[in-house]
Amino acid sequence: MNQPVLQRMITVICHGLMRKHAATSQRFANATLYTIDTETGVSLRSLWPHICKLLSMGRKTGKTRVTQPLRVNGTSPLFIKTSTLDSIPSRVRATLGLKRRSGLYDWALEELCNHAEAQTRTDLIPKLFGYGVIRQRGGLVNEIFLNYENLAGWMDGYEWLRKNPSNVCRFAEAGLALIAQLNAKGIYHLDLWAGNMMLSDGDLENLKAIDLENCFIGENRYTSETLGFQFAFLYQHQLNEFITETIYDQIVESQLAGWKAIQKDRFDLFYKHFKHHGADRKERHLIPKTGHLMQLNADGRAG
Repeated sequence: MNQPVLQRMITVICHGLMRKHAATSQRFANATLYTIDTETGVSLRSLWPHICKLLSMGRKTGKTRVTQPLRVNGTSPLFIKTSTLDSIPSRVRATLGLKRRSGLYDWALEELCNHAEAQTRTDLIPKLFGYGVIRQRGGLVNEIFLNYENLAGWMDGYEWLRKNPSNVCRFAEAGLALIAQLNAKGIYHLDLWAGNMMLSDGDLENLKAIDLENCFIGENRYTSETLGFQFAFLYQHQLNEFITETIYDQIVESQLAGWKAIQKDRFDLFYKHFKHHGADRKERHLIPKTGHLMQLNADGRAG
């Protein structure tokens, strides 16, 4: 695939990212590196040999997804996430900018699109500096890598809770507040558990959210249903190891006090159900789009 065609494809995928920022692109053999601004582009160019080495090491492990800081001369300027497309259909979709039958892109492109849009709305996430694609013979994209700000010294919430279990109530309050802050910006994170919340030096007032591949961004007609799922998911996915359901319910009720825009009956329906049931990627995305899941009957009751 030639450079102009690939650039147009990425522009379409990123919902206008290239139009909102002064983007640059650089070619390195079979790889193309896209950056958000000129200053970052110069920095990433000098780091390319190190990025290439990290990608090569990741391939040798046989893993299709690798996430780790890029270490250069004792420092870690970037956090790299790589995704290898191991099937012909996924490579064709990535090359042509096509979605899956579910209406979503493959993981790497979904995260790229979501994060690029989200960082125009909030600073509650790490900065995306750039991304790149590696092509095989014939021009098909077979690897995608994302270059993030490295939150050096930060710790994910689940790891922090294992070391500070007595502070679970404070963490729950902060986590629910983060969900509400993101939702207010039109960013509905559908995988926001403790491990996807980052904090620095135990500062619960300034959490950041990561891993936005499972996310809905935009106008949401079903905010009560979505919030019910999000609050339930935070408890159901690991937080229940540290806090009882009764105490968590009390914290949730306190958070909801004064929220006039919430339809409490719809919130409760989803909240009560998903505290004890999981949902796959496709099912989660149906919530902000339709206000129901496959697991719910036509009349809205949990099935």
